[in-house]
Amino acid sequence: MRGRNTLKRTAVFLDIDGTLCNYNGEVPPSAGDAVRAARKAGHVVVLCTGRFRAEIYPELWEFGVDGLIDGNGSYVELNEKVLLHQPIPETEAHAIADWLHERGLEFFLESNNGLFASEHFETAGEPVIRQYSAGKGVENAAAMQVLVEHAGISAEHTVALGDAKDDIPMFEFARVGVAMGNAGEEAQVAADFVTDDVDEHGLAHAFTRLGLITK
Repeated sequence: MRGRNTLKRTAVFLDIDGTLCNYNGEVPPSAGDAVRAARKAGHVVVLCTGRFRAEIYPELWEFGVDGLIDGNGSYVELNEKVLLHQPIPETEAHAIADWLHERGLEFFLESNNGLFASEHFETAGEPVIRQYSAGKGVENAAAMQVLVEHAGISAEHTVALGDAKDDIPMFEFARVGVAMGNAGEEAQVAADFVTDDVDEHGLAHAFTRLGLITK
């Protein structure tokens, strides 16, 4: 492990699926408690995900977080202030949708305001939608830099937790990268240490080991 952030105010970047919650969408009570305790200790906790805001269920907000990086780094928010937003321009979105329609291809558009599916997407997309959701890429290093600069936190005082190959860029940016026990092999190799599974209090155990919270 490259270092612990036990004393300084730390930015903690959390993947959602397989990290904060399991793949049934359930947040272990210990994870919610750990997030609340870390924030109470003065640390900044940020959801960092390939999802868009519309795909983040209300219960994920209930225990409180300070910020959000979503859409593969295209949107950054801290303390309800938007720091970065890079949507696809409207003319390009229309052109893409027209191109897909002309070829009889089904699709859905993701945004912070909602998910908008083509006419027959629900039936045509069913065989692949689960695989797609589990494998959404997270290329968030630049967005993480925007957030820590605004928060006044050094990159030396950053932690990232994830469970998938797509979380490796987060590990590479953060001072400490933590893979969940249920993480894939590539993510575990890339991390500084591996905690327990998401359903075995892995997030809380990692926070304790890092000194972000006390038992």
